[in-house]
Amino acid sequence: MTHSASSPQAVRTALDLWHRAEVWVATIAFGGIALILVYDVLIREAVIPLLSAAGFEARHLVLFGSQKIALFLLMWGAFAGIGIATWVGAQLVPKVAFRAVPDAWNDRMNRVADLVTTLFLIGVTVVASLFVAESYQTGQIASGGVRVQVWLVQLAIPLGFASAALRYLAFLIWPDLRPQDGDTIE
Repeated sequence: MTHSASSPQAVRTALDLWHRAEVWVATIAFGGIALILVYDVLIREAVIPLLSAAGFEARHLVLFGSQKIALFLLMWGAFAGIGIATWVGAQLVPKVAFRAVPDAWNDRMNRVADLVTTLFLIGVTVVASLFVAESYQTGQIASGGVRVQVWLVQLAIPLGFASAALRYLAFLIWPDLRPQDGDTIE
């Protein structure tokens, strides 16, 4: 089998920059979750009881809707993680039938797998986009004390799947971009 040309440096650079942006989104999201939940626990379990025992009213220190905010951040962090895992080869891959074809066919089978995965992820992206569009059109607002339009949180879903689809498409076109067996897990 003849290999396609190596990937253009501009493509690799663009995908690396996109990866860095996703890492920042995930880092900020998960860091925010940690800060919010630690603050919430400390305020509720330590500060309020101490201040109440000293005769001070301290309920105003509670971050209203902290659990809901943490959940929203979790959505963004988790779906950014889909693209991150794809780029570094750390996604979960079932090892079913891995030795069913001769090793000489590996490159060809990887290309077929990249095509199937790209098409699947594009389909999931379309369905997720329709889901988000419906939330946008209905103007749904999150319940639980945090007044946020639901589509802003849900937008992480199609973006995460589209990011992975774009990467698999790049692997299909330029196989040299494909990570090697999760060697670069972050």
